[in-house]
Amino acid sequence: MPVKKKKVAEKLRRRYYGSQLPGSLGGVEALRRTTRQEQKQVEKWLTFQDTYTLHKPVRRKFTRRRIIVGGIDHQWQADLIDVRALRKDNDGFTYLLTCIDVLSKHAWVVPLKDKTGASLVTAFKSIFVRGRQPLRLQTDKGSEFKNKVFQDFLDKTKVHFFVTENDDIKASMAERFNRTLKDKLWRYFTRTSSVRYVEVLAKLVRGYNHSYHRSIKKAPADVTIANQEEVWQRLYGGPTLSKPPKLNIGDRVRISKTRRVFKKGYMPSWTEELFTISQVKTTTPVTYVLKDDHGEELLGTFYEQELQKVGEKEIYRIEAVLEQRPGKGKQKEYLVKWLGYDPSFNSWIPQTALTPYTD
Repeated sequence: MPVKKKKVAEKLRRRYYGSQLPGSLGGVEALRRTTRQEQKQVEKWLTFQDTYTLHKPVRRKFTRRRIIVGGIDHQWQADLIDVRALRKDNDGFTYLLTCIDVLSKHAWVVPLKDKTGASLVTAFKSIFVRGRQPLRLQTDKGSEFKNKVFQDFLDKTKVHFFVTENDDIKASMAERFNRTLKDKLWRYFTRTSSVRYVEVLAKLVRGYNHSYHRSIKKAPADVTIANQEEVWQRLYGGPTLSKPPKLNIGDRVRISKTRRVFKKGYMPSWTEELFTISQVKTTTPVTYVLKDDHGEELLGTFYEQELQKVGEKEIYRIEAVLEQRPGKGKQKEYLVKWLGYDPSFNSWIPQTALTPYTD
């Protein structure tokens, strides 16, 4: 590293880790202002600091890819609403199966006494017998939708099933409908001073299906094969422009906590484990495919806002020393578990590779 860059890095380090100093342990702007260094220098230096990258605020609201379908009943989303707390007042029903057609926004709701495969099959049969059936069914990763009985039923009815890999978003349209339905139910409970919904549920769903829907400019019940092209143009016909990608193949990144399942009490907002961008998808907006350090690609794609580019680490933190063995000469070797990495990454390292950790 050139002498000038070393001096800048040392100045940034002293200020950032000087706990009592203005601008310490903060963000880009605070450090730039107090050190009077160029913003690009500050940003680049911070990408190498775990204390910054692990705790950088996560942006949760941003534009995501639209679900674009070819026509009516090309794709449904399904979900379950947990109403176990109300079962004593509603004949033992514990869940509400909700389905929504992505194009028409038409919804179906069936109360269930449990969420076994057999109950799901019976519920979907009661929907399909009304004359509509999807080509594709999307759900979140709930095990109730993956059980063999239900999957065999979908195979027989030639419905293609797939799940949403994004833990944060899940089956978003179905979840939005769930919020609408629960809002109607709880207003009804307030009006009647009762939490019994069994008799009124079908009426509430019918009311939704015959109400004007802003996105399609008509009621879901009014969408038909005859006018589906008009609805499609209204939803998807406008021009879409995708911004150029800010990340590139080979970049090292952390993943935001909102996209991964973590142990309770895990405070940082981003993964300790680093990943590499392996593909850049020209979607609107741009999405990315990642691989881990074993070279295995992660399921699903990631938005730019779910990723944080970081500098290549020279020091990796150790969570635990698991074993030791004689190494070359008088040196010992240690089997270590790396902090934030699963056990498949455990490895032997020489004693000389160990160093006290300082950020």
